[in-house]
Amino acid sequence: MGQNLDRQAEKSSFQLSQLRKKKLLCEFNTFFDLNKDGVITLSDFHSVREHICKLNGWKPGSDKYDKTEELFREIWESLKEQADSNQDNKITQDEWIKMWEQINEAESQGKINKFPHWLTSYLWYRFNMYDRTCDGVVDVEEFCYVLESFGISERQSRQCFIIITQNETKPLNFDYFCKLAGEYYRSDDPSALGNFITGRLTF
Repeated sequence: MGQNLDRQAEKSSFQLSQLRKKKLLCEFNTFFDLNKDGVITLSDFHSVREHICKLNGWKPGSDKYDKTEELFREIWESLKEQADSNQDNKITQDEWIKMWEQINEAESQGKINKFPHWLTSYLWYRFNMYDRTCDGVVDVEEFCYVLESFGISERQSRQCFIIITQNETKPLNFDYFCKLAGEYYRSDDPSALGNFITGRLTF
């Protein structure tokens, strides 16, 4: 009986905290499931791609448009392989959370020490989505403009930018963006700066 309890405790230790679940579902609902039907599909990825290309003025046939299309196809295939457990070409919220629990378990056991391949590509896209002037640093206007297009108020995203850049004293370059993203996906600390990277003050 004691051994069974030990196994249960070991298993539960890999489950995500409520804070992490809320953050991950916020990511799911805000940046992936654009039609708000509760699942991520290839169609959602097409919608996100079109939204970003239109936002940046990248027209079909342009180099930026073609590269974005290729990147999104790669991200979708990699994400689907890892998260779509029943192979129905849809990723539900439950499958999304289960995938992150598996990542958490693998990290806890020392099996992996870096982001999944699809997430690395996704973070590169996310940063470049914000960096509209392509100068390698995201400013507050760029940050707020993009997030407002995803339904997040300018006032809230501006407050978040002030927090993550420590009152605009720390440049939001790609390295720092990835560090903040790591806190967003991995940290259980409510005060972690990375919690504010999606432009939301609460979840």
